[in-house]
Amino acid sequence: MTNSDNLVIPDRCLAVFIDDTGHEALVPGQPVYGLGGCAVLGRDLVRLIWQSWKAIRRSVMGTPDTPLHANEFSSIASSGDMAAVAEFFSQPFARFGAIIAIGTRLPDDMSILRAMKHVLEARINEIVQRTPCREAKVIFESSQRANKLIKEAFRDFELRRGQKYIPSECYFMPKAAAEPALEVADFVMQAIGRQARQNLSGRGTFAPDFKAVFPAVDRRLVSFIEVESITRNENAVGWHA
Repeated sequence: MTNSDNLVIPDRCLAVFIDDTGHEALVPGQPVYGLGGCAVLGRDLVRLIWQSWKAIRRSVMGTPDTPLHANEFSSIASSGDMAAVAEFFSQPFARFGAIIAIGTRLPDDMSILRAMKHVLEARINEIVQRTPCREAKVIFESSQRANKLIKEAFRDFELRRGQKYIPSECYFMPKAAAEPALEVADFVMQAIGRQARQNLSGRGTFAPDFKAVFPAVDRRLVSFIEVESITRNENAVGWHA
């Protein structure tokens, strides 16, 4: 992994933007941890993400270049702004995520982040199967606390379409870069985190923001898993959702 200062995303490159929710050690008060976000071909990044998201920033924040964060959105947005965000998520770009919770069963020698690497890699590989990409660039929002842990856990990250290896590179990008696609990933993970915490106390209903982010598009653009258990044998890692 490296920083994203000189990042270039060609037309046939799958641009994958990842944020987190919760704490990777499931510390007290943080019963879930997840990674996920959005993905789009480079040729569609400006049209589907940048232009549309900057229009939402202009509506909510007054300018297209002022960052907009998911954790403050509900307290400052009008009903029209909320409808605009819901409409934004009806666009045909991929969104994905994986959640590990306090009750998830892991092998004794497997860290939470290492487990997350396996399930998140599978989520992105699902998107790769359906996307005519020639390569992928995976951009994590930088975190002073978690960067080193993510770099180690994702050391052998690999994408394939069937048996075909898809070249990929991973990057860290700071929040200060105000990258619209990372803000979209932030909104995805805010919705996932809220839904996962709600599920701990009772299933059966979807939180409004989760419904806006996930069921709003073609199922082929969605890949999400809430992990119940992970097992490992000599040849493979498997999980139960």
